[in-house]
Amino acid sequence: MILKKIHFYLYTFCRYFLATIILVYAFAKILGTQFTSNPDVFDKPIGLLSGFELTWYYYGYSFWHGMIIAITQIVSSLLLFFRKTTRLGIILFLSFMINILLVDFAYNIDGAKGMAVLLTSMALFVFFSEYPLFIKYFFKEPPLYQDSARPNWINKFSKIKWIYIPIACVGIFFGLNFLKDKYMSKDQFYGTWKNADSTSLLHRFNFDLSHRYVINSYYDNNEIVWGKYSFKDDSIKFKHFTKDGQKFITFLEGKYQLTDKELIIQTDSAKIDLKRIR
Repeated sequence: MILKKIHFYLYTFCRYFLATIILVYAFAKILGTQFTSNPDVFDKPIGLLSGFELTWYYYGYSFWHGMIIAITQIVSSLLLFFRKTTRLGIILFLSFMINILLVDFAYNIDGAKGMAVLLTSMALFVFFSEYPLFIKYFFKEPPLYQDSARPNWINKFSKIKWIYIPIACVGIFFGLNFLKDKYMSKDQFYGTWKNADSTSLLHRFNFDLSHRYVINSYYDNNEIVWGKYSFKDDSIKFKHFTKDGQKFITFLEGKYQLTDKELIIQTDSAKIDLKRIR
């Protein structure tokens, strides 16, 4: 009896605590005190953003997405306040709380990890307080359509799933791996290279997947030109689309020398010395 009474008080406390705290986070999103980035963040290269800055900028990019999260949190809070709707409320709560927990640890958001662990642990306590009911509903209750309610030909072929599932998993895995090797392989140029000549407009050479390149300017880091590159043993050629988008024309070509940290391209009129950044 004593343990049951302790469980009752703890269960009730967790419900109200979770419902109240999540309202704070919900209204913070609505009032704009969450997912708001400081002005200096917008001037940083994306590679210099911390996990917190990157996450806050990403979630703050879309106003309506933040509002949907806030509304979901408010709904879960209201459901948790009432005993009859607690089961639905705790499932809804865990659906976003576990995601928040994973984001906090994946992006190393130190200030939020402790609260995320606490809220998730309390929510799991509420959820597992009635675990026999959930096991009964999700695993022991018969499925929506039993054999008697399905056409006979489907019942006869139902065991094909044991062949289809592994074929689908293996086929999709190796199929995507083949496409990755063919269209997303990284060659020896892949990465970002900075022009050693600070007076050149051709500031950064970005070698992307599928032999795509982007060259950015020195002054504002805006894109100057992009297109496809090709190379042989010691020569490289950069092509880009014409303004009408009808054909590729050569933008730059020459001989190259490549090491892990340096790429030198010798054209007919200039020598371009590039240093690897990443």
